[in-house]
This record gives sequence, structure tokens and C-alpha cells, in this order.
Amino acid sequence: MKTNPLLIMTALALASCGKAPEAAKTTAAPKSAAVPDARIEAEISSALTPAPKPTVSAADEALKSEADSIIAQYPGKTATELLNTPEVKDKLIVAMKKLSADPVLLKRVNSTVDLAAQIKGLEGAAKLDLDMKGYDQERTSRMLQSVLSEEPQRIVDFLVSEIGEAAPDLSYGGLDRAPNGVAIVPNTLPAPATAAPPTDPE
Repeated sequence: MKTNPLLIMTALALASCGKAPEAAKTTAAPKSAAVPDARIEAEISSALTPAPKPTVSAADEALKSEADSIIAQYPGKTATELLNTPEVKDKLIVAMKKLSADPVLLKRVNSTVDLAAQIKGLEGAAKLDLDMKGYDQERTSRMLQSVLSEEPQRIVDFLVSEIGEAAPDLSYGGLDRAPNGVAIVPNTLPAPATAAPPTDPE
């Protein structure tokens, strides 16, 4: 009887490792527990169901209603023009006074502008240049709500959100002004004027 060379080679290989050839053992793979179809459907339904919208307070609803009413009262006016209407102008002044007296909030805005400037590649001081003439109704309403609240925190939240939305377009997109009207430009304020040196009387 001839011996199969392949079997000899296999045996030698096993012997060199100090192991004798063994018959292959087959073990049945454990069966996974069956998942009921109802549970699968429930998981899919849960994954596809949108997250519930955050609860809107009565105060926020009132602000939105007031903002939308002002927009409807002045059809055709841009967001910038709406800031100068009697219903908004005085509240804007109050909010800006509060903001100017809050160094923490001012620092947050300035830090956000500086970060956007760095991402864009600007060197030196930078400032926010916000053009609101192209705002749609939804964005105009959000802007007005922040002003009508007379809360500087809400105004800062709005500005920071706008800058964050614009950052990809200003940096990776290479745009000078993002579609939402935000531009980050060098701060080229003129140096304060110095008094002329006095002349000696002759």
C-alpha cells in the first residue's frame, strides 16, 4: 500500500512542533437566540423616529409671536431696517447697554471672532462684519427674538451661532462672506489722534 506523501508531510510538520496528529474535532457553534420580529421592528422604528423637539416656554412663544408680528407689520423691510423700527429700536439700545456692561459676554463674542479669524488665516486683530439684508424670515425672526428679549446672553448666543455656521464657508469654502451674511475682516480702526506738540512762542 502506498502512503500518501501529503499525509507524511502533515505528520512531520506536526511532529516538529511536538504535537502528534489528532483527528479533527468538530464542535457545533452555539445557536444564537432568535430575536422576535416584533422587537426588530420596534428597534427600527425607534431609530427612525426623530428626537422630540425641546419644550418651548411661554415666554419664548410670546417673543416669537411678537417678532413675527413685527415682520408682518413691515413687509419688505430687511432685518437691518427692522432694528430701526419703534418696536425694536429702544429694546436694542437697552440690550446693547447691558451687553457693554458684561465683560464675560463681550469676551465670548471676541473670542469667537478671533477663533474664526484664525481658521480663516487672518493675522492681527479682526472684527465681525454682519450683513443682515439677506436674512430670510426664519433667521430674521430669531434675530428679533434675541433683541426683543433685552437679554444680552440671547444676543450673544445668536451671534456665536451665526459665526459658527459661517466658519466652514469662510475657511474651507474660501468665501469672503458666508451665505448667512457673516464676514470676519481685519480690524483696521484708525489709531487715536494725538495732539500736536505745542509750539514755542517767538
